[in-house]
Amino acid sequence: MAGKRNALDYVPEQLTKAFRLAQSDERFQGWLKMQEASMEIEFPIYDVPQLRGQMYTPDSLAIVEAELLQLHPNHREAFTEDAVHLTMRFAYYIGETFRRAFEGTWVAIPSRVDPENGPRTAAVDFPMREAYIDPAQLVVLALNRRTGKEISRVFGYAERDYAEWIESGKPERTFLGRLRED
Repeated sequence: MAGKRNALDYVPEQLTKAFRLAQSDERFQGWLKMQEASMEIEFPIYDVPQLRGQMYTPDSLAIVEAELLQLHPNHREAFTEDAVHLTMRFAYYIGETFRRAFEGTWVAIPSRVDPENGPRTAAVDFPMREAYIDPAQLVVLALNRRTGKEISRVFGYAERDYAEWIESGKPERTFLGRLRED
């Protein structure tokens, strides 16, 4: 039965050659270093001074989301050429808060159009699940829904998944799909 696919025929992104190569991409590594540096100076001093003393805490996510809502009327405005660098500092902060809370790792997601050379998306990968957290998409979600609770709500789901993973003895993550390089 040619053409019929098994449900396990999909390839988890983390198991592809393109994913492995993307992790050493100089642009991605440079972006991470630049964001780490901005968290030391710009973000808590100039961008969101009310975070001082509570950086990377779950409660700080509500402050960050409220500030995003004050800054941008929608996600299109947040990602304009004039605003994208500030917006990506917010995205990094959100991702770093998740990363620290749940044993995550920053990863570069290869472009689906051009996995070898295309732009990378920065995301946080967790040991307890196959799915990533894409902090830029959390910014989009927050700005589109405008409830002030979207990022904290997603954090709560991750917190629940993490607690279940811890409770079950931190089993090694298994992928349902198969490793294929093509």
